[in-house]
Amino acid sequence: MKKDRIEICDLKREYDFLKKEILSQIQPLFKTHHWVLGEKLAEFEKKAARFLGCRYALGVSSGTDALVLALQALAKKLKKKTLSSRDEIITTPFTFIATGEAILRVGARPVFVDIDPQTFNLDPLAVKKAISKNTVGILPVHLYGLPADMKAIMDIAKVKGILVVEDCAQSFGAEINGRKTGSFGLLGCFSFFPSKNLGAYGDGGMVVTNDYSLFKYLKALRNHGQTKPYRAEFLGYNCRLDSFQAAVLLAKLKHINYLNSLRKKKAACFNQRLSHLKQIVVPPSAGHIYHLYTIKVSSRRDGLLKFLNKHQIEARVYYPYLLSRMRAFRSAKAASLRNAPKACRQVLSLPLYPFIKTEEINYICDRIEQFFSSKV
Repeated sequence: MKKDRIEICDLKREYDFLKKEILSQIQPLFKTHHWVLGEKLAEFEKKAARFLGCRYALGVSSGTDALVLALQALAKKLKKKTLSSRDEIITTPFTFIATGEAILRVGARPVFVDIDPQTFNLDPLAVKKAISKNTVGILPVHLYGLPADMKAIMDIAKVKGILVVEDCAQSFGAEINGRKTGSFGLLGCFSFFPSKNLGAYGDGGMVVTNDYSLFKYLKALRNHGQTKPYRAEFLGYNCRLDSFQAAVLLAKLKHINYLNSLRKKKAACFNQRLSHLKQIVVPPSAGHIYHLYTIKVSSRRDGLLKFLNKHQIEARVYYPYLLSRMRAFRSAKAASLRNAPKACRQVLSLPLYPFIKTEEINYICDRIEQFFSSKV
């Protein structure tokens, strides 16, 4: 029996691969001591915008802050000082807390609609049905690294005159027909939490846009509303991405396509080994960059999770509870949800990262096959 624990994400192996480059990016900071809003951040923003196919990118302190600032910018685009509880933003209940939390933080009201059972992303038909006279925005999430159906969502938004903000926290580098997530909506929001495909060594995030006026607004908004030093034009935040994290991200950005390609190869190995099991549905592959490798287990999901953990395999459930059923979101609206509750009962994320070993993948798959071939 294997003794070493297989982690859901082993960042030590990634560091071993990138160590020399990361240190070369960090070391100059100890000479300049430009730790906040310095040259490294400006360089990272420029290169990240180019990579994503957007005109402007703005580093912020977390993915949550990216969402909050983007929704504040949405209010500005609507010529509103702030959003109110009358303003509805349609999103998914099957995601991390931050998505719905950001909507409430800016004063708006989340409207939770159902998901597609194959992709776990927003169902465009459910979005269309939920639109009301109070709808001001749609907030799709590219869950697990798989892009949402942005063509359908953008078509709906265009017809209805509704703005779209993308939650790309899990999808840095994912594409739809050669176009990166984050470049479809009015704004795109990214997280650089350490476990993300492009991860910092602490919290970090980014907002991207093609709208220059919103970029200027966001630039001031992240820095206490200052348009000039010590001149606050409006109430802002202190949510800047520091130079240390920008340096780490610069080192990693150079290799992001390679690292994402490794994730895809590892996912293909899982798919090959698991596709024959009738109790399991493997994730779609088109456009997926596998921030998380998440299977759908039709029966005995919790038993499988316990069995894998017992065998030193750090499988996890992302996400066990819907936002719409959390007390914090009791003021939200929820449409009829059929697929989302089922997903909570069936999804299971397996360890996957660029440098997971083939023998570790085989060990995981062997244990899964063992579980379903016996009555353990």
